[in-house]
Amino acid sequence: MEKVHYENFGVLVCCSGNAVMKIECLKSLVDDMQKMGYNLLELCMEDIYKMDDDPYFGYLRGGYTKAEIRDLEEYAIARGVRVVPCIQTLAHLDKLLKQPHYAEVVDIGGILLIDEPKTYELIEKMFKTMREYFRTDLINIGMDEAHMVGLGRYLDKHGYTNRYELLLKHLHRVVEIAKKYGFKPHMWSDMFFRLAYQGDYYPENPQIGQEIIDKVPEGVGLCYWDYGEHEIKEDIFEGMFRAHNQFGREVWFAGGAWCWNGFAPFNRFSLYSMEPAMRQAKKYGVKNVLITLWTDDGNECPFAAVLPSLYAIRQYADGNFDEAKIAEGFKATFGVDFYDFMLLDLPNKTSRNHNFLVRENASKSLFYNDCFLGFEDEPLTHVDHIPFGEYAKTLCQAGARMGKYQYLFDYLASLCSALEIKAELGIRTRSAYKNGNKAALRLLVDDYEECAKRVEVFGKKFKKIWLGNNKPFGWELQSVRFAGLTARLRDCRERLIAYLNGEEESIPELEEEILPYVPEWGLNFNSWRGLISQN
Repeated sequence: MEKVHYENFGVLVCCSGNAVMKIECLKSLVDDMQKMGYNLLELCMEDIYKMDDDPYFGYLRGGYTKAEIRDLEEYAIARGVRVVPCIQTLAHLDKLLKQPHYAEVVDIGGILLIDEPKTYELIEKMFKTMREYFRTDLINIGMDEAHMVGLGRYLDKHGYTNRYELLLKHLHRVVEIAKKYGFKPHMWSDMFFRLAYQGDYYPENPQIGQEIIDKVPEGVGLCYWDYGEHEIKEDIFEGMFRAHNQFGREVWFAGGAWCWNGFAPFNRFSLYSMEPAMRQAKKYGVKNVLITLWTDDGNECPFAAVLPSLYAIRQYADGNFDEAKIAEGFKATFGVDFYDFMLLDLPNKTSRNHNFLVRENASKSLFYNDCFLGFEDEPLTHVDHIPFGEYAKTLCQAGARMGKYQYLFDYLASLCSALEIKAELGIRTRSAYKNGNKAALRLLVDDYEECAKRVEVFGKKFKKIWLGNNKPFGWELQSVRFAGLTARLRDCRERLIAYLNGEEESIPELEEEILPYVPEWGLNFNSWRGLISQN
């Protein structure tokens, strides 16, 4: 197998999705990266860094200090890994911009106000700080998912402006500032495609007009990100690489090791989606690759759980698609069995997702699904009984073989133990209530308390891992989630008892008919706020 030369083959760690990874844990990740052949660590920080003249950056969010970044850099460079900042210079600044301090630079939501002088003063401070923090000349300037750019206060102040023109005008100014501070920028490319295809980033056979291509600044790399959030067809990856090459700029590719869709990883789906992606990246001569570790909805899955994905994708990049050889190499590198490690996907296995090729986070959807409101009860009726108790036993048995990684298996076994009761608790409750079966409801009363206790056990394991990996900022939200779930289970139990004792005539939520859910989503909802209530 002839290895491909990559200028940069890296891991992107999200530090801004409610969890800021501790420096010592990032160092441990660097050690693993070195073993696998990665040479770049990109930190997606948004506002997660301290700025001398702007105290709101990193405020109550665990922002990194200059000393922390320098410490990490020194460690990584000694191991052949470059550390690169990824900031935001247009959108995805909603957590920062909710501070009234920034009211004058807000267009809409988390999007900066283009053409506002104070916006560019702020951006210049960002680059000045990054220059003080980092040695590298590389920087990711963001610019992604600015869906409403120009349609908020900009529209009020200036009227409607062609949004391509607006985006390109802003990009030129940002690139000028980046170059002033000695940076070579790359950016997410999606807005060039979204504006052309009514918000779609993955059209088949995309074409971008030459008049747009000509206006993209020289010296800015375009990063095509694709984690398989579409039908997995090699044609789509090929079309997107071809379209990016037409820009005549340096091309980056960002794939994903799926750790951001609930508590359990999606290793098998990561391999399923990234194999064709890496085939096409190799075909089109892409020399800069990032494998992303995002933290959507609060960072519930430890990054270590996708170690098989990171290893296998790096092998794909070198042209090794033989899973038996990959498994053999993984065992030699990490001392544990590849297929045992892949069992961490198990909490999301359903009859619909028996081969793990569907991004369906049944374990999270059913964990937070309210037992009386039953938001996810209807899709649960479309799959066979999910044997969470068996999953718990399998994970415990595998964990005993996994050495220092056993904690990951114990953690997810505890989740499955809670789901053994929790998954169908709402369906069983509603059925017994609708049928007037008070004997069945009385039996369920004890299940609610046992479920709450198992949730508490899982919460303690989760807390130990979460706080072991991350600074404490952000844990307060997870704390509220777990406490809220156990309180709600006990609240439902008390109301069942009141109903059974004749203290309440009815339970109105259980009299509601649960409406059909979007079929293609199924048991896949990655928003705690959306799962717990329609209110």
